[in-house]
Amino acid sequence: MKKIVVLGVNFSNEQKARLKKLGDVKSYDSPSSSEKFIKFAKGADVVASDGSFLLENLSKLKNVFVTYPYIELGLFDSEKLRKNGVLVANTQGSNRDSIIEWVVFMTIALFRKFPQVLRTKDEFDFELKESLNGKKALIVGAGSIGTKLGDVLKVFGMKVDFFRRGENLKEKSLDAELIINCLNTSSSSKNLLDGNFFNSLKKGVYFVSFVRRHTYDLDGLIKAIDKGVVKGAAIDTDPEIPGDTQNEFYKKVLSNPKILVTPHIAFSTKQASANSREIALQNIEAFFSGKPKNVIDKN
Repeated sequence: MKKIVVLGVNFSNEQKARLKKLGDVKSYDSPSSSEKFIKFAKGADVVASDGSFLLENLSKLKNVFVTYPYIELGLFDSEKLRKNGVLVANTQGSNRDSIIEWVVFMTIALFRKFPQVLRTKDEFDFELKESLNGKKALIVGAGSIGTKLGDVLKVFGMKVDFFRRGENLKEKSLDAELIINCLNTSSSSKNLLDGNFFNSLKKGVYFVSFVRRHTYDLDGLIKAIDKGVVKGAAIDTDPEIPGDTQNEFYKKVLSNPKILVTPHIAFSTKQASANSREIALQNIEAFFSGKPKNVIDKN
């Protein structure tokens, strides 16, 4: 019988019953160290992990299917893992709608400046703000989230374009009034949005990012804001612990008053959480049926 190890993933009773039909299930709390992760995962055919100590131990695994209930794990070489018989699957699409809601909120907040006047008790000089209608948005990364986000922004009358791998990023972004970073973590995306990129943008552009800092140069962004090239930004501090406001990444972003910042909560809805567990289970079922899905291919 196949061995399935569950590490910190809170499957429902119905989902647990489906797992038991597939093999011998061993469930453990989230591992507190790499040593415990390796101990729990030893001999497993499938590991369903909540992500704790997963990335740093992938290279130590052999002949196992791994899935976890979110999208971005970090940088690893999937080809090397395959040579060890290791496949890694995420839950693509599980938090898409929740992240899009965050992006839309932040985009409106940047253009309309609503946070400045919410529940205000102070008088202020009335000033007309900018509508999204007619604005040019460049979505950097045309994956599952980026493509659907483009459809949503078009509803507001925005002119949406996409940057795809192999295209000229600076040419695509020349006239953009909004840049939305939807890049995955890979060797080719590391610091793709660097200081030179931010300084090349149209003056007054806004920048929005919910993805990992691996893909953009925060110092370069802040310098471009201070120069007046970038008018403002919104950042969700992935990959820090959700809700953590004491890490250096969050505090650095928070120090700039022109950046709206949240502590890695763009994905955080009950619906996204439920979706992620269900898709992780479906990944396991698909693997046992001989047709694995959502397997990550990166280096």
